Amino acid sequence: MKKLIAFDLDGTLLHTLKDLSNAVNHALNYFNYPNKSLEEVRKAIGNGVRVLIQRCIPDGINNPNYQEVLRIFRECYKEHYKDNTLPYNGMLKTLLTLKDKGYKLAVITNKLDYISKDLINYFYPNIFDYIQGDVDGLKKKPDAEMFNHVLKELNINNDEALYVGDTNVDYDFAFNSNVDVILVTYGYRTKKEMDEYHYKVTQIQSPLELLNYI
Repeated sequence: MKKLIAFDLDGTLLHTLKDLSNAVNHALNYFNYPNKSLEEVRKAIGNGVRVLIQRCIPDGINNPNYQEVLRIFRECYKEHYKDNTLPYNGMLKTLLTLKDKGYKLAVITNKLDYISKDLINYFYPNIFDYIQGDVDGLKKKPDAEMFNHVLKELNINNDEALYVGDTNVDYDFAFNSNVDVILVTYGYRTKKEMDEYHYKVTQIQSPLELLNYI
């Protein structure tokens, strides 16, 4: 019997791609680097902002301007992370239904912690029992450390938890954390891309479909 349903944020709870892409290109433009398309930024999302910039800047982390591009990205995104971001259709109803059924709900994401908390409290106020974003002292996904921290805080066992995410990073995170996982195909990896990994897990095409498996 599951007691906790935990969610990824970007591409699972919220459609954040446009604001992330705008901030990436703002930082790249500062050094006249080529802009990245929405599709390119989509594929670069999943391992936190450092890896996002590494995947988008020419020569990656070896670029001498990497740290400066990362700083400019963070400054821009800090001011504009709610400009175009929206909840996925049906997600609010799904979360309220799960909460009404007595499940504990959590967010575990590689997104910066203060931005994660602000976004969730803005779009989904008073719904989640715990929100854990990227902070110093906890290793990012796919390492299990963040999930183990949340389980301890909520007094939940691994076999009582389920993780819902949209990328291979989320699958690996759930596997490393020894919890069950459901992957969504409406987020930042397509069904075709996820199928290439040959994961033997449930995939859903809309938030409301999650209720069929809980």
